[in-house]
Amino acid sequence: MEKKKKIVFTFVEAGLGHIMPMTAVYNAFCKKYEGKAEIVKCDFFRTTGDPDMKYVEDELIKEVKKHNKYKGRGSAQFLLMDVFSQKTALGFLMKVKYKRGFKPSMELLKNLDADLIFCTHFFPLYYTAEARENGIIKKDTKLFAYCPDPVIGKQWDKRTDAIFVSSESGKKKAENGFFKNTKVNFVPFPIRREVLEINKGREYYREKFSLPTDKFTILLADGAYGAGKLKATVEKLLKSDKKMTIIAVAGKNEKLYEYFKTLTYPENITFVPIGFTNKILELTAAADLFIGKAGASSLAEPTYFKVPQIVNFCATPIEKWICEHHVKSLKTAIFIKNLDEIKTTVERWIQDKTEYNSLVKNCEIASESDGAEMLADKLFELLNA
Repeated sequence: MEKKKKIVFTFVEAGLGHIMPMTAVYNAFCKKYEGKAEIVKCDFFRTTGDPDMKYVEDELIKEVKKHNKYKGRGSAQFLLMDVFSQKTALGFLMKVKYKRGFKPSMELLKNLDADLIFCTHFFPLYYTAEARENGIIKKDTKLFAYCPDPVIGKQWDKRTDAIFVSSESGKKKAENGFFKNTKVNFVPFPIRREVLEINKGREYYREKFSLPTDKFTILLADGAYGAGKLKATVEKLLKSDKKMTIIAVAGKNEKLYEYFKTLTYPENITFVPIGFTNKILELTAAADLFIGKAGASSLAEPTYFKVPQIVNFCATPIEKWICEHHVKSLKTAIFIKNLDEIKTTVERWIQDKTEYNSLVKNCEIASESDGAEMLADKLFELLNA
């Protein structure tokens, strides 16, 4: 019997923006091609239990939190990528700053012995490119990446066989710029299978969470770590005299969650503070509006549920690209930094939904295509090419 070819899906937590599209593609691939390939789900920095590997992922998580907390930190790091060559910058990042993870990563890749490795985070992409170039893994190992952001930044290694990106404009920019010698493909943002199963309608999910069915409902979140402008935005909206429901998801930020539980608010507002939850999709489906920072998944998934977005914070140039994609290309969101303006905009939409309904219509158009199955098909084709 002919040996099945092995495909490895590499999962990395650095925020959830890399895990969500990877999960979507992995699930789509398993559903369609189980039995036709050897499929390996690899939690890249956790699978071996190596403390040096865990250290790297913990540091990546900390870095995401710092980007949200300290304005300009992400921009400064991207500026350094422009000053130095990609090879120099990535080499320093992987072999000096996070050197504890380099050798264990090479050993992991060697043991995986994959025919194709798929990445949605730039760390395993770099490691695999290095391992292949230096003969640590097979020279004919195929390497593909999906950038969940609408523009491909210089942190993505060019030594991939091909890279997929979530916007047509990002594809063109990459082909005409830094990635002009790399095969670039556009694939719509992959929607998780779990999202597709949330299909019982807004009223059903409001009733499930004991929310008023007749109030304009706002979901606020700033990623898994509850950083950014979540606290200040919630405090401002709680001063409104309009009828609304405010769902504030603090995520893993337990201190913020406990603070939310102490807040007082007027009778016209229903306030629901939530800590870390696995019900975020159902909460999104219950909402009329999402307010938060410009994460790839945190804007793509509300768009799927026809929930417009107000972006109030962009931590890095990547998030600025995501914001611009949703504001200017998809036209499913608006960007407002000023807290008073956010409050008056929400109050205006409660009174007059003309502008709001236009955003809803654009969400309907944008949610017509899903990249998960498209990527799964492409990966199977490449695996067997």
